[in-house]
Amino acid sequence: MEALSILIPVYNWDCTQLIKDLHFQGLTLGIPYEIIIADDCSTDKDLQQKSRLVAETHENCRYFALEHNIGRASIRNFLADQSKYDKLLFLDCDTGVKDKQFLKKYTDAADKASVVCGGLIHPDELPEKGMELRYLYEKSAAFERSAGFRSQNPYLRFTSCSFLIDKSAFMKIRFDESYVRYGYEDVQFGHELEENGVSILHIDNPLAHLGLEGSESYLNKTRQAVLNAFDHKDDIGESSKLLTHYRKVLKWKMRWLFRIIWAFFQKSMEKNLLGPKPGLRIFSLYKLCYICVL
Repeated sequence: MEALSILIPVYNWDCTQLIKDLHFQGLTLGIPYEIIIADDCSTDKDLQQKSRLVAETHENCRYFALEHNIGRASIRNFLADQSKYDKLLFLDCDTGVKDKQFLKKYTDAADKASVVCGGLIHPDELPEKGMELRYLYEKSAAFERSAGFRSQNPYLRFTSCSFLIDKSAFMKIRFDESYVRYGYEDVQFGHELEENGVSILHIDNPLAHLGLEGSESYLNKTRQAVLNAFDHKDDIGESSKLLTHYRKVLKWKMRWLFRIIWAFFQKSMEKNLLGPKPGLRIFSLYKLCYICVL
């Protein structure tokens, strides 16, 4: 591997420590590297300024502040367009580096596939009250985080939180900019990787997810994601469990039942999901009912 572009989209998050950690590790790689941060018009200008100051005072770092919010897909395409090297490492801003060999593990694996996914780990304990829904959902899926499990369905398990990709492959596919809301843009990207025969490798090199949100915020983001899945149901293929269940409902002509459940039980389901002991089966039912009323 000859050089590396590290690309970080930011929105309302203090990523100063992430920049410092990556910069320090980059100095030890022995190859040219750059860190590019693009702020997608954050509403919290204090956080924006903190990240800007750190980026501008570190060598090999560039910072962009967009005047208008362009969304999760477009911001990643923007970052790729600004990069100057042939390997792109995309990282979410609300993550932390826990391994001093994080970048080296990626560079060591860089020539083994066109795409390398390192994975993500979540907190072992609830960070604070009010985050139960996201915390329990992620905790229930913890066994799916290992590279061994992800490798069983490598394209289906692709996520955009942390991945290395050949620039040539990225420029051929790019993220679909019609995804302006939260969710499923990475599902379609994984589907496009498979459709284009781009090789993918999963390794155990996780970032720590620091950005668990409150249950109400997460439920709002979930509805946005379901809307995205519905709007792009003909593009994602069989890459979404939700759409697989939805197609079965349509096949069995049972959509009316889930619409009735939504009409009578939406509020009670939301009360459970926003409470201290949210039921994950209720969460799955909630998403299926919601897509059935769209």
